[in-house]
Amino acid sequence: MTSRIALLLLALCVYTTSFGQNQIGIIKDPQWNLLASYDSRFGNTLSLSNNSMAMIIGAPKIDFAIVNLNDKLTQNWLTSLTGYPLTIGKFKNDILVIAASDRTFFKSFSGAYKAYLLEEKTGKLLSEKIIYEGNKDFIEEPDFFFAKDGSYFRMSVRLTSMKRKTTIFAVSKSDKLYRSTQNFSIINYDANLNQREIINPRMPEGEHWTSSNGADGSLFIATVDNKAGKVSAATYIPSSADPLKIVTIPLDIRKGRGISSILSTSGAKPFINYLAVVYANTDKDVTLLTSKIDFKDGTSKVTKEIFDNKHIKSLQKSFIPVNKKFDDLQFTKIDFLAVKHIDEYADKLLVGVAPSFIQSSKYGTVTFDGSLLMKIYDQDLNGLYHQFIPRTYMSLGGEGSKIAYSLKDNTLRMVANVRAGGMSSVSSLYGEMDFTTGKMLKTTKIPDKDIKGGFYVNTESVTWLDNSFILPYFDKQRIFRTTLDVQMQQLSY
Repeated sequence: MTSRIALLLLALCVYTTSFGQNQIGIIKDPQWNLLASYDSRFGNTLSLSNNSMAMIIGAPKIDFAIVNLNDKLTQNWLTSLTGYPLTIGKFKNDILVIAASDRTFFKSFSGAYKAYLLEEKTGKLLSEKIIYEGNKDFIEEPDFFFAKDGSYFRMSVRLTSMKRKTTIFAVSKSDKLYRSTQNFSIINYDANLNQREIINPRMPEGEHWTSSNGADGSLFIATVDNKAGKVSAATYIPSSADPLKIVTIPLDIRKGRGISSILSTSGAKPFINYLAVVYANTDKDVTLLTSKIDFKDGTSKVTKEIFDNKHIKSLQKSFIPVNKKFDDLQFTKIDFLAVKHIDEYADKLLVGVAPSFIQSSKYGTVTFDGSLLMKIYDQDLNGLYHQFIPRTYMSLGGEGSKIAYSLKDNTLRMVANVRAGGMSSVSSLYGEMDFTTGKMLKTTKIPDKDIKGGFYVNTESVTWLDNSFILPYFDKQRIFRTTLDVQMQQLSY
C-alpha cells in the first residue's frame, strides 16, 4: 500500500510539474488586430507594474489603440488613439505612446510625431502633444529610448539621403541613399515632453556605428573605422554635442573588409558600456571582440574569440542537448556570424552570436538564422561559460527571428522560433538555464494545438509576468496588407 501511495504521489508530482509548463490562457479570435504598417523593431508591448501588459493594436473604424491585459488575459481597458503608432514605453509613472501623423508604403513615416500620455491603471488619456515635425523632403529613420525606471525619454533622428518617393517603388532600406546619413540628431525631452535639448553629436570617424543609453541619462556611441583599424567609443551628456570622453580600441580587421555586425549596451553602473563586434581579422578568421569600456577613467578591457575550424568543432562537441528533440545544432556558415544580442543580466553580461544571412529572389527575401551561441561573462569581462540555443529558423524579412530572454530567481528563460525548412510550419521552443552554472535545465516545445497555422511568436513582444508569460502570435506580413491577425497565449513557468 505504501509503495502504491508513493507511486501515486510521484505521478501526481510529475503531472503537476508538467502542467506547470502548459497553456493557462488563450485568446483565439480577439476583436482587434495588428497594423501591418507598424514597425515592430521598436516593440509593441509593455510590461506594467501591476503584473499586466499594454499592447499596441488595430481595430475597426479607428487608427489604433492601446489595450491592457491582466495576468488572466482579461481585458481591463482599451484606449483609442489617432495616427500611426511608432513605439510604447514607460515615462515617469505613466504610459507614453508615440505616433506619426502620416504613413505610406512609398514614403515611410512622415509628418508630425505626437506623444500620448496614458494613466497606467485606467488607460485614461492624460495629455497629447506634438513633439517633433518630420522632414518633408527626405526620409528619416527615428529611434526611441526609454529609461528602464521611466526617468527619461529621448529620441534620435537619422536624416537619410533618400527623397520621399511618389513612384510605385517602395522604400528600400538596402538602397545606398537610404543608408547614407545627412544628419543625426538627439532630442531630449523634459517632464512635460517639451524639447529640452537638440544636439547633433560630433561622432568619431567611422563607417559603422551603434548607440545605447545609460541609466544615468548618458548617451553612448561607438564607431568602427575600417581603414584605421579601430573602434572609437564616445560618451555624451544630454546637453553637449561634444563627447565627454573618447576611448579607442584597436581592431585587427582584414584590409579592405568591413565588420559583420556591432551591438552595444550600457551597464547598470554609471559610465560603463559594453560592445561586441564580429569581423574578419588579418588572418581571415572570423572574430568576436567583446569590450567593457569605463568612461570614468577612460579605460577598456577587451576579449577576443577566434572562430577557426578547431574552435568551432570544440564548441559543437561541447553541446549536450537537454532534450533530444532539440539537438539539431546548426552552428555552421561562420562567415555569416553576427552579434544578435548583448545585455547585462544581474551581475553578468550575455553576448549572443549566430550565423545569419539573407537570400533574395523574385519571390521575396528570406532570412536564415542558425543556432545561437550564448557567451556569459562577469562584470570584468572574464569568461564564465557558454551555452547553445539549438534552432534553425527561416523567416520573411526576419519576422520573429529574435530570441526573448528573462532572468528571475537565477533562472534565464528563453523563447525562440524554429523552422528548419521553407515548407515546414513554425514552432517555438521554451528553455530554462541556470544562470550561475550555464547548465540547461529545460528545452521543450511550446504547445501550439490552439494556434493557427502559419502564425509565429513575435519574440520582440513577449511579456514576462510574475509567474507566467504572454506570447503574441502574428500572422505573416503580406504586401499591401493593412492588418494582421493575432492570437495571444499565456503559459506558466
